[in-house]
Amino acid sequence: MTEQDEKYKQLEQQYKKMLSSAKEVYESEINLLKTKLEYAELKQHTELENKIAETKKETDEYYNVKNSNDIQEIKDYYENKIKDLIEWYEKEIPRRQNETAAWHENNLREKVAELTKNYEETIAQLNKRFNDEIEVLSTQLIEQKKYYEKQLKPFNRLIRIKNKLKSKENKTEKKINKTPEIKQEVNIITQPIQEKNVRPKVSVILPVYNVGKYLRQSLDSLINQSLKEIEIICVNDGSTDDSYDILEEYKNKDNRIKVIHKENKGTGAARNDGLKLATGECIGFVDPDDWVKPIMYERLYTLLKEKNLDIAMCMPDGYDEKNGINRPFPYFVDDNFKDMIDDRIFNWRDLSPFKYPMCVWNKLYTKELFDKNQIWFTEGLDFEDHSVIFGTLLTAKKMFFIREKLYVYRFNRVGSVLSDNNRRLIDHIEIFNIVEDLMKRTNTYTALRNDFLFYKIHNLFYYYSMIKDKYKQEYYQNMVKSIKDINLNSDEINMLSEKYPEIKSYV
Repeated sequence: MTEQDEKYKQLEQQYKKMLSSAKEVYESEINLLKTKLEYAELKQHTELENKIAETKKETDEYYNVKNSNDIQEIKDYYENKIKDLIEWYEKEIPRRQNETAAWHENNLREKVAELTKNYEETIAQLNKRFNDEIEVLSTQLIEQKKYYEKQLKPFNRLIRIKNKLKSKENKTEKKINKTPEIKQEVNIITQPIQEKNVRPKVSVILPVYNVGKYLRQSLDSLINQSLKEIEIICVNDGSTDDSYDILEEYKNKDNRIKVIHKENKGTGAARNDGLKLATGECIGFVDPDDWVKPIMYERLYTLLKEKNLDIAMCMPDGYDEKNGINRPFPYFVDDNFKDMIDDRIFNWRDLSPFKYPMCVWNKLYTKELFDKNQIWFTEGLDFEDHSVIFGTLLTAKKMFFIREKLYVYRFNRVGSVLSDNNRRLIDHIEIFNIVEDLMKRTNTYTALRNDFLFYKIHNLFYYYSMIKDKYKQEYYQNMVKSIKDINLNSDEINMLSEKYPEIKSYV
């Protein structure tokens, strides 16, 4: 039996029940009539009885016929309804498919139009921004050109004088060469007189490792400093590119350049070798892929001597290597220096060293500061400069800051720690322990603990978000251990969680 037949059977049974109920009602009424007729006359009773019998017969016949007819009508009704539904769906399904396809086509056209509009607007904005930046850069270049032309004016005059003297020397030399006796006497007279026991004002230390592409620009910026009494100590840390040849070339060209060639031990060891060799009154550091502006060391040295400082520092400038434009590195934007103290001498008590960007190369230090406090770079780890940055900032009694941008920091360079985001980022977790030890050794830990905690937690989370996925698990394990080792109390947890809510899951 099919499902449809089953439905028909159910309907038939249902209808029979209805007929049976109606029959019972009529029979009940007939019995009632019979009861009433018992008190009527016999003739009337007989007539009524006959009529009742006739009515009963008609009723039975009617319902028997109606029952059969209604079942057939119901069956025909549902068959027709099913047929109509099938016909309706056969027409409706293609219509809806076409309607849906048309809707999707229309929606696709609208999306394409919207994306095209967004693309055109974005391109227009980028073009405007590019043109604005080009205009700003052009203005800056013009100003820089004027500045350098002004700076070079006296040198150009000296160059002209030198060329004239050279021309005269050439003529004199030709005359001398014709007379051997005169030539011998001139050679004796013109032998260079070596200055003895003259201490350089500044020793600049460059750790060099496979930066041949940028090294000439860095060295040129140093040998052309307006402050001439400097020594430039280059430590070649086992370079395998042309850095060796470039260093030898410049050493032969300028006797202020000293070169150490050694096997690769890392930036910290290279800078320490430079410190051991330095003889200057003051110490400066330059990364060999960066460069300095012509007046940097004269400006900082004069400031340091006039105010009897331990450290003189300037603002850093920036150069985006990837995009080939001058712009500040995000960490060194002007807004991050807003808390710096201007126009007066200060130390860590006046301004926490965790409240402004830290770097080793935008400063000029007294050599005495290193010698007196036995300050050295960390060896064998990246972020090795933190031991010098905090070692000097926590022990210097007199510091001064100027907002002139004298050091140019090159960023977005392939091969740098911050560009590669590789496993070396884990080293900075160990550096925090070194900084904490420095604070305890200089009796500044209690006063600066809260600032140190914010600095540490911020950097832990930041570098965790930056490090490549394949090193994240290792970084995470070291990070959790480092946070637990702090032994934060409840007040410190609440304080830190206001800015870093996730800290609660680590303690």
